[in-house]
Amino acid sequence: MSVQQWEAYYRNGAIATCPTAADGGYDLEVRQAWVEFFSMLPNNASILDVGTGNGVVAQIAAETAATSGRSWDIHATDLAEIDPLRYVTDGAKRLAGITFYPRVATEQLPFPEHRFDAVSGHYALEYTDTSKALAEIHRVLKPGAEAQFIIHSDASMLVGNAMGSLRETDLVLRETKLYRQVHRLVTMHEVTAGTTEHAVTDLRTAIQTVKRALVEAQKVGGGHVLSVALNATQQLLAARNSMQPQPLGLEVDRAESELQASARRLLDLIEHARDEQAMELIQQQAAAAGFGLIERLPQYHGGSHLVGWQLLLRRH
Repeated sequence: MSVQQWEAYYRNGAIATCPTAADGGYDLEVRQAWVEFFSMLPNNASILDVGTGNGVVAQIAAETAATSGRSWDIHATDLAEIDPLRYVTDGAKRLAGITFYPRVATEQLPFPEHRFDAVSGHYALEYTDTSKALAEIHRVLKPGAEAQFIIHSDASMLVGNAMGSLRETDLVLRETKLYRQVHRLVTMHEVTAGTTEHAVTDLRTAIQTVKRALVEAQKVGGGHVLSVALNATQQLLAARNSMQPQPLGLEVDRAESELQASARRLLDLIEHARDEQAMELIQQQAAAAGFGLIERLPQYHGGSHLVGWQLLLRRH
């Protein structure tokens, strides 16, 4: 997994990945799955959220506690160098009372045995060595305590969208080399009629190709990557009136690097999504670690949009 790319994503302040509500967190059935899980816990329960990212599930736990008039001890770990209180907008308020642990692998948790009343993980367990991670989660849970995970499904709308976005990314970065064409034009040192005309013609061809692809992609609900790339191209070209070639070239490089990082995260998602056979293997690993299966269900959002698997386990 590309941890560095995820660290950059978290530094941008996003508290959750799709699907998200207006406040950037989870809503509808996804949020309800977590509210129902946490609502079963007694007062003074201790909770661990693994693979927390910027703390969206931990936040749901804190909000559930406040709504139910209970007080919970909430801890959250992630392999990435996270700092949600710093990077999430209004993070100090939204995530108050949650203790975060950056650079912590779920396969090696820094907690004693039987420490927690519940463990949660949203798009987290599948990014680990699941056998080792489940054994470690079992170790830190109290006897009879439960763990719930929402895991990427290979048949989910998220995976489908990710594949579509990767195709769009490939068009921008490799087929048309759109950002390279922009870079070439805005950083030209020898500006002559011939060289400028050639660079403009190549860039115009690339832009038209992306625009045609955008029209087709929008017919099936896609086109976000293409739209962002075209808007960025327009802004970068307009900046020639106010910026020198070298710093403008660096801005082009930055836009291209951001798209490359996004593609790496999409590949991570696709590579770690689990089909039914893979989920059965996770269940076998959970049983070997000492868990009993309570249920495995498809997780939907908005009534019909499959977004993953819901896996609920209980420690023997």
